Amino acid sequence: MNLAIVEDLEQDCELLIELLTEYMKRYDFMLQIKHFKSGEEFLSAVEPERFDLCFMDIYMDGMSGVETAERLRSVDPQCLVIFLSRSPYFMAEGFRLRAWRYLLKPVSMESICEAMPECIERIELSKRRLEMMIGRQKVSLPFSKIYYVATANRRIEIHGKDTVLTTNTHMTFERLTSPLLSDYRFVCVDKGLVINMQFVQRIEDSRAVLTNGDRLSISRRKRSEVAAALVRFQFENG
Repeated sequence: MNLAIVEDLEQDCELLIELLTEYMKRYDFMLQIKHFKSGEEFLSAVEPERFDLCFMDIYMDGMSGVETAERLRSVDPQCLVIFLSRSPYFMAEGFRLRAWRYLLKPVSMESICEAMPECIERIELSKRRLEMMIGRQKVSLPFSKIYYVATANRRIEIHGKDTVLTTNTHMTFERLTSPLLSDYRFVCVDKGLVINMQFVQRIEDSRAVLTNGDRLSISRRKRSEVAAALVRFQFENG
């Protein structure tokens, strides 16, 4: 697990590293922690999927943690953010930016124990991949990049943001999508159609409108279930 700490106070950083190192002993993870003393320094090192989690001090000299987090979202929206502050004053900003947690300093082991379990679960989910054959090549796709999977002319299509991959496998739709449906993000909305709820913008006229503009029909018997799943997903991740 790759963690970033963006903190300009050395003492606060050392305490956090000590707590995280002690806490993570209970997990079978290789832990790597990188310390950055400013938002500018952190952003110069950021690239997609480099960091799983970032502990971000809100008030720093130069670029604030809030501004740094806003810019991080455009580079790596998958990176979870936990804000750090000595005051709850900026908590609303943390919620606006969909920060995973907001911890008051000095950080305690108790607050780490409260924040980390679900965070680790979410990070593990983000690393899940779907394996299939495309042509003669075995392909492994991150769950987090799959918008939806659909049957089409006896083939199975895996749709991304603006790409479509078609499998030539003899695997059934049910077997291919079974791993996806074990993940809370994916819902079967019709026969031969499974959608990733993280990319559903809204539901209108019995269709799911995705963030890439695709509009997908929801079967009559699934409408209530899908609407409830979307509300639950948005509440838990909004």
